[in-house]
Amino acid sequence: MTTTPQIDLALNLAVVGAAAVALVGTSATAAAAEPIPYLAAQDPVVQSPPSSPPEAQAESRIRSWFFDDEDGQFDVSNFLARGGFIPVPIIITEPALGGGGGVAAAFLSTNWQHPRQVTRHVAAVFRTGNGSEGVGYFQSGYAFDGRLNYRFGIGHGEVTLETFPAFAPGGVEYTSEYDYGVIGSALWRLPDERFSVGPLFDFRKLSTRIDAAFLPDDLDRDVGVTLRTGALGAGFHFDSRDNPLTPTKGVNALAEAKFNREAFGSDRDYEQYTADLFVFQPLTPEVRVGWKVNYDGIRGDFPFFYAPAINLRGVQAAQYQGVNVISSEVEATWQLDRRWSVLAFAGYGTAESGERRAYQDSGDIWAGGFGFRYRLARKLGLDVGMDFAMGPEEFIFYLQFGHAWSMNMD
Repeated sequence: MTTTPQIDLALNLAVVGAAAVALVGTSATAAAAEPIPYLAAQDPVVQSPPSSPPEAQAESRIRSWFFDDEDGQFDVSNFLARGGFIPVPIIITEPALGGGGGVAAAFLSTNWQHPRQVTRHVAAVFRTGNGSEGVGYFQSGYAFDGRLNYRFGIGHGEVTLETFPAFAPGGVEYTSEYDYGVIGSALWRLPDERFSVGPLFDFRKLSTRIDAAFLPDDLDRDVGVTLRTGALGAGFHFDSRDNPLTPTKGVNALAEAKFNREAFGSDRDYEQYTADLFVFQPLTPEVRVGWKVNYDGIRGDFPFFYAPAINLRGVQAAQYQGVNVISSEVEATWQLDRRWSVLAFAGYGTAESGERRAYQDSGDIWAGGFGFRYRLARKLGLDVGMDFAMGPEEFIFYLQFGHAWSMNMD
């Protein structure tokens, strides 16, 4: 998906929990929960007095939601598979935002004749350490017997970030206040269901202020004014992954283009382009590798804060912007047992300023690190964990829900 240096934060952070729930919902309802026996009776350590039947039923139900029926470990497969209302915490570790958090309230409903066709309604709110905050609503589902997959999100908020233009390489802080942001897509599955194609839309109204006494013309015209952007576009996607949450094999590729035009309600005419490739391959039963390469480009009369930026673990958001940006990463994962795994990753990125004088070429940017995962939902293949990364400037840690690349994949 097209990524701006703000990571579409006013909208997407408010629905980051929604994105997680959307991914979970697709797989969760496909694996219908089965009744799970009361496991405490099999545990010789448990010496509880006999419970009354209602208490025993409640205890059994809780265990069935949060403990696996095969290994007895903490597991939320059945809690997610039941659908209905699911609360999701939002934990933000991005240093550009000063950390933060929020909560998403999700409701999942299923077409029982087609278990993978899940309708999701999610409301979310977040606040960060630097004062950024927002609210959002996300909905996704299927139509026309599952041939059409639609996504729709709307958000309102205020986001404070740093930009690193040529005249202030040490960074300058700016804040964008979004009256609204509305994004969405409708992708039609082709006869070969690994392929899908369809329209995209993106409409926003915002104003931006910046903490600087002097600004070059490239930036000054974007500050202190109300700006409307309106874009229509198209996307072409391919997906053969075995799991949308934590893939172990397969390919996800996409190409998207969005055109902001006055005819669509935009105050500026500019274009955004994205081409992403994600490849996953097992080498042995215990070892698997993944590789990604992302290209983001922008052309025309675009606001400075919408220029894409290098997107790597270990690199602060919006630190290296340009009109042509490449971000690539390779990752190797070693599965220690059925629950725990460790991984190492390395990344390379570069941002080209082109003719936009507000930026400068980034040169070669390298980053890397390591992490660990715990299989939180065995039946769904959902891993959670932490990554520890080092880039050119600083050490950054991340909390991961699903794969680290999930927000850019289908």
